[in-house]
Amino acid sequence: MPNKKSKSHKKTAPKSKKTLSPKHKNSHLVALLVISLIILIGGFYLLHVIASKYTQSQYIQTKVYQFTPKDLPETGSSSATPKVASISAVLPQKAVLPAATGNSVRVPILTYHYIGNNPNPADTARDNLEITPDKFQDEMQYLSTNKYNAISLDTLFNALDNHGALPSKPIILTFDDGYIDFYLNAFPILERFNLHATAFIPTGLIGKPAYMTWDQIKEIQGSGLISFQAHSINHPDLTKVSLDQAKNEIIQSKKTLESFLGMPVNFFAYPYGASNAQTWQLVKDAGFIGAVGTWSGNEENIGLAYDLPRIKIAGAISLSDFTTKL
Repeated sequence: MPNKKSKSHKKTAPKSKKTLSPKHKNSHLVALLVISLIILIGGFYLLHVIASKYTQSQYIQTKVYQFTPKDLPETGSSSATPKVASISAVLPQKAVLPAATGNSVRVPILTYHYIGNNPNPADTARDNLEITPDKFQDEMQYLSTNKYNAISLDTLFNALDNHGALPSKPIILTFDDGYIDFYLNAFPILERFNLHATAFIPTGLIGKPAYMTWDQIKEIQGSGLISFQAHSINHPDLTKVSLDQAKNEIIQSKKTLESFLGMPVNFFAYPYGASNAQTWQLVKDAGFIGAVGTWSGNEENIGLAYDLPRIKIAGAISLSDFTTKL
């Protein structure tokens, strides 16, 4: 009996090990090679499609949006109807930059949001957009001591349009969103150092908690140091709303400010810095001379008239880091 069990064990043991025959091994190898080849061909095709679309979108930008001084709209044409319906279907929906062409000047445009102390430590998003009044004063002191000239966007565009010279060490100070701490903290420091600045205002938020009131804006305007420009009505991402809403946000914000301030409003800041070819065209047709984005750079170019770069100043940077951005 033991011998039979032993023989039975010897017969069944090899069956527990599943090994592939050379024929099966070859079949699996061929299948693997075919799959790899398919993936490789698919990858090359996908890269070709992406490259083709990128080239096409760059061609569209170059042909339609190379703004030159002669293309700049006249001030006050805010009643113009945007003419983008015929091209909106072919415009890329993701943000791309217009073509840099024509005259360029080196003028850092600095971007600030909150000038205060964060009342909510859990609001980490605000920390990225905030600078304390003490740090802000140190930065403005540095600009004043080192004889930087804070100019307006109008002065910048006069230079880009070859109509005017820039002072030495020009710089532009911009403040987005119209927060109350601009009135309480930033403006007194700017006034102390006699520095010009531009404040971009979302007109529908003025008078709400945490924002300036219209009376405060009027008071600041009287100093002659602050230029108020448009930042939409309700601060939406203009690339994600309907065409009609985007038009209204752009056109009506300009009209509201011009009516209240009694002077032309020539410039626009995109909420969240979000823009594309369609929004550039809407802003141009609304009568704005130019607009600013939030992508970083200090070389201003007439071809970038409707999406000028700016340099964000956050509270985490030291004064030494600040000086390297100028």
